Amino acid sequence: MQHLSLPAHSGRSVPVDHCPPCRLVWFDTLESVQLNGLGWIALLRELQEQPGMPAATVATGATVLDCPLCRRPLKPVQNQTRYGRFPALECSGCGGHLHSHAGVLAERGLVRAVLPADRGALEREGRSLCCLNCGAPAQGAETQCRYCESPLLVLDLPRLTQALRPSPGRDPETGAARAAAALWAWACHGCGAALDPGRQTHCERCGHAVLAPSLLDLNPLLDKLEAQWRHDIASRQPAATARPTRRPRDWRDTGLARLLHRLRPDEDMGSTQAWQAALGLGLLLLWWLFF
Repeated sequence: MQHLSLPAHSGRSVPVDHCPPCRLVWFDTLESVQLNGLGWIALLRELQEQPGMPAATVATGATVLDCPLCRRPLKPVQNQTRYGRFPALECSGCGGHLHSHAGVLAERGLVRAVLPADRGALEREGRSLCCLNCGAPAQGAETQCRYCESPLLVLDLPRLTQALRPSPGRDPETGAARAAAALWAWACHGCGAALDPGRQTHCERCGHAVLAPSLLDLNPLLDKLEAQWRHDIASRQPAATARPTRRPRDWRDTGLARLLHRLRPDEDMGSTQAWQAALGLGLLLLWWLFF
């Protein structure tokens, strides 16, 4: 496996293991929830299908594998989330999880089922539906990949964009939000009109579905999301201010010098009041010494 060091919350990094030939990702306990937006963007780039790679995968329920940490046998589980169930291999000892590429996406709710309208839109574009797990193309009305037997899914662009945006709850009426909305402009594959994949599932001009059948289609969106994250991180960092130069300490910093400075007459206090204050201070000192 390849060891990836991905950005996490609070400025830390999380080690994640990835096996590209087998299309598997290993998460230690709670590693997946520790990743921030930049970490998930970097992981999605690692999961992209590389040209020339074999369309092969290890099914998470068909092969008995051992935990890479404690060497205990991994057991197949069906984890329930608000997005549905997804299969994984779990270690009962250390709590780690082994996911397929499609399982990683399903765990975060970044995929959805393929609709008939999606197949029609891809046919009009001259593109074919690809398996998000192994990258193999699908033919006809298949609902399952013929190579890795994973269900055929498409990326849920609105949910993915909202999940990876740094500030999803920004007020749309502010000027900053309008400027940020232009950053997410997505060119419609039907007519070329600009639209927001985080809010629109169909083009308002031609009605064409907003689709990303492959992880490689996410590169323009990931570039914009990463730029927004880095801009927000840089804006939250305090600007470096130059420290004022300090003069070397001398006799003027002693307690006696400060006392003489306070007894020095100025414009607001006459010499009579200054001497009265000095006399009173001297009497208090004598009283403290003898009584």
